[in-house]
Amino acid sequence: MTGQTSSEFVAEVDRGNGDPFRVLELSPTRLLTTMPWGQLARIVPDPRRAEDPKGFKYLSADEQRQAEMRNEVQRTIKTTKKWENAKGYARYLADVIGGRRDDERWATPPFALWIEKPVETVRLHTVFEADKVAYLPFGTSGVLVDAETQHLAHFLLLDAPEVHGVTADQVNRRLVGVEIYHSLGLVSARQIFHDRNLLGVIPNKNVALTSDSVNVATNITLALLKQVMVPLSGSGEVVPLEQHVSMRQRQLKAVDREWMTLSTLRSFVITAIFGRSGFDKTSGAIPELPEGCTKDAAEVAIADALSLLFTRFGPAFQDRLRTVIAAPAVFAALGAVAHRSMPWGVEPRRSLDAFGELLSDVNWSRDARYWGGIVGKETARGTFSLAGGVKDSGSRTATALEDAESERYSWIRHGQPSAQG
Repeated sequence: MTGQTSSEFVAEVDRGNGDPFRVLELSPTRLLTTMPWGQLARIVPDPRRAEDPKGFKYLSADEQRQAEMRNEVQRTIKTTKKWENAKGYARYLADVIGGRRDDERWATPPFALWIEKPVETVRLHTVFEADKVAYLPFGTSGVLVDAETQHLAHFLLLDAPEVHGVTADQVNRRLVGVEIYHSLGLVSARQIFHDRNLLGVIPNKNVALTSDSVNVATNITLALLKQVMVPLSGSGEVVPLEQHVSMRQRQLKAVDREWMTLSTLRSFVITAIFGRSGFDKTSGAIPELPEGCTKDAAEVAIADALSLLFTRFGPAFQDRLRTVIAAPAVFAALGAVAHRSMPWGVEPRRSLDAFGELLSDVNWSRDARYWGGIVGKETARGTFSLAGGVKDSGSRTATALEDAESERYSWIRHGQPSAQG
């Protein structure tokens, strides 16, 4: 295997280079072929195992990498509509494979397979002048950027073929169409997933954001995940911010260890760029940046602001169930306040040190005494419930954070007089 994609004429297929496939070359990075589904299953394993934390440690290094890449691109299966769709798809395929459906009244789309490395192609002289053959090296793994639900449905058939009236051999032998996207990086794979899925069963907001590499705010946010280093309380160790941000979930559960979702971090980025006007922009596309702000400048300045917040208030982020600092409205408001510390921010500007000092005496406790009427309210059971999203509560929270003339400025630092009795 040379790793080259040139299509030179050869006298015969060399099976030592890998599994040969007759292909149509649709573009330099896109091939079209067919193969038995069982062969595709060796390239793309059951996606359920990529979401199994207990079984992950038993995978080989290559299998773990494939699972990690899959989780970077695809949406979650468990407890989502995708899982229910897969079960229905399995019943549909069982009827197709078992011959219980009219040959002219069914259709399944081709699988869209992403292989990060280049795929070598060669040409053979045939009666049609030239056939193109691609070699997939033995042990090649990939990720589906489309048709993963169909793929999962096949595995569900293999779990209990007799229940569905088919045999495992019938499932594995089923001939399927496969588009092979190769020589492309992760960002391109996410974009293909985004473009091919957004108009179908719409992914949740987090998945849509991670997939859309055309969006400048998303690009900045994804870059910050790796650039910003976060100190771990007590250990002195620093880790990339991406370890504290959930890339796929729309909302965090109580058991989740992450501090925030990707959409929460992206809201901070947008309000840091646009200030308070950014609250209304957090749920939409950001095709361009304001005057004086470039992508590179935004990454540097916003990274500095985030580093300050995580260094000074790390324990509050870590204790997110008992604090409000990582709540979407509060974190977006922090971005709006940080805007005046950005090089392109509105006047009068404040230094990053002044930004940190402004927040130094804020009480981040999830308590109605401090945050009632700002980002939540006390329930009948005496607990404090966060209420209102970024657009509803963002501006009110920003005022409490930075406007010393506002009564709420005092509330979030010293408590509300009525609540103190």
